[in-house]
Amino acid sequence: MKLKIAKLSVLLWTLAITLQSCQDFLETDPESFIEPENYYKTEEQVFTALVGVYNTLSDTRGGSPLYGGDYLHQMGAEGEEGYYRHTPQRNIVGQFLYNASVPSISNFWDRLYRGINDANMLLSKIDGADMNENNREMYRSEALFLRGYFYYMLVTHFGDVPLVLEPTLTAEDAIKAVPRTPSATIYKQITSDMEMAFKNVETAVHHGHGGRISKSTVAGILARVNLHWAGHPNNETSRYEEVKKWASVVMDPGLVGTQHALNPSYEQVFINYAQDLYDISESIWEVEFWGNRTDHPRQAGGVGNYNGIRSTSASGIGVSNGNIRATATLFFMYEDNDIRRDWAIAPFDYKDDGTKEYRTDNETQIWGRYSGKFRREYETVSPKTSFTPINFPLLRYSDVLLMFAEAENYLHGPTEAAISAINTVRNRAQATPLEGTNLPTNQDEFLLFIKEERARELCFESLRRGDLIRWNDYVESIEAMVSTYEYSTTVAASTKSIIVNLRNIEPKHMLWPIPTKELMLNSLLVQNKGW
Repeated sequence: MKLKIAKLSVLLWTLAITLQSCQDFLETDPESFIEPENYYKTEEQVFTALVGVYNTLSDTRGGSPLYGGDYLHQMGAEGEEGYYRHTPQRNIVGQFLYNASVPSISNFWDRLYRGINDANMLLSKIDGADMNENNREMYRSEALFLRGYFYYMLVTHFGDVPLVLEPTLTAEDAIKAVPRTPSATIYKQITSDMEMAFKNVETAVHHGHGGRISKSTVAGILARVNLHWAGHPNNETSRYEEVKKWASVVMDPGLVGTQHALNPSYEQVFINYAQDLYDISESIWEVEFWGNRTDHPRQAGGVGNYNGIRSTSASGIGVSNGNIRATATLFFMYEDNDIRRDWAIAPFDYKDDGTKEYRTDNETQIWGRYSGKFRREYETVSPKTSFTPINFPLLRYSDVLLMFAEAENYLHGPTEAAISAINTVRNRAQATPLEGTNLPTNQDEFLLFIKEERARELCFESLRRGDLIRWNDYVESIEAMVSTYEYSTTVAASTKSIIVNLRNIEPKHMLWPIPTKELMLNSLLVQNKGW
């Protein structure tokens, strides 16, 4: 672990203000363009353009559609683990009152296709640049991987989407007359690009931080992509072999050049994100944020504000809207001795004087707790504004172990290797290991345990909705969670009114609607069923 001396988004800050980045010129009016044929000439220009592709993940413009904002708290990524705590609104995707015109979904689609177009432009121009050949192949591979990740985000949220592999002047033009491509084709393109990228990206040890794509990143995300391809609605179960293969690659330091292991402290994993510390053994890939926007614009984000423990400016903790509350469903998944519970589900509220008021374990108190992983009290940047420097995890080693166990269970049942992977995660949490009479007796029993273990370990990391959908459990899980609140006599009336509203969920919500704006621009698009 070491101090984050230079984050990727800051490494080229000087370049970013002297050289026009790919992201910038693609969003500038035509008369002020740096024409593509006059750019991508030097290694500095290519790298600056690559940073622009990375910034798709952290950009806070256009409604903050990805990890800079909306996706962290408004868009239903918590599944049955958490809920948006405010009064039901029609523009909050996680409350199931929305339609195809909701801005956050349109912004999500638009930002990803802009990122894809930025990657396509770089890929089309990189061979003409005067640059080191090894760096050329590395930058090409990073752009291929990022394009694949953006398509993964699209296909898992919308199903069939237009596949665009050549650049256009604007991302909007790129899909004006392109029909939806079958999901299987999208997945084939994603995995092909990522497998190619694996050959030429550097190791995590070489980078020394998790903000840049490494061999471990590529292998771990390939496991995740194949896991979704194997599940609902595609059900390409042959892909479980690929899940196991790529998870195993991450677990083998000889193949990724890095020895991965869990940080001994679960809490420290998230303190690191707040304090600009790297731990490449555990945190394989993370979205980079930096500062507080008082010096460098747009480098800070909303992690810990939108999805933290509510606090006011008077507290000195840092402003947090605390938009996500944990559910009782998640709380009761934990054993009392599982140390993850009181970190992931905050056992206290911040008072205006900055002190903590601890909650009791009675049901009324349990059902009102905030999401607690991302805590602003640990930030070291000063002054604390409403923007935060906290990084957001995209891939942790514990996730790799759990993906390996799930694939191994599907292929061979609850083997010793699968049990060992699970117990590695549980041992850190001081939770009861799977052994003796606790051992699962069959695949179904073990899968049920894995489903809950993923919630216990990875809650509030924007993975749960996708997991529930690939297991075809999404609607049923939300309905079951709502029932626990609906019939309780100890839930506050204000909380119950929010939760009961989630009964609006329908099977159509397993895919988001194609944005109305896109249907108007592209006559070849067809809306998702039910929308």
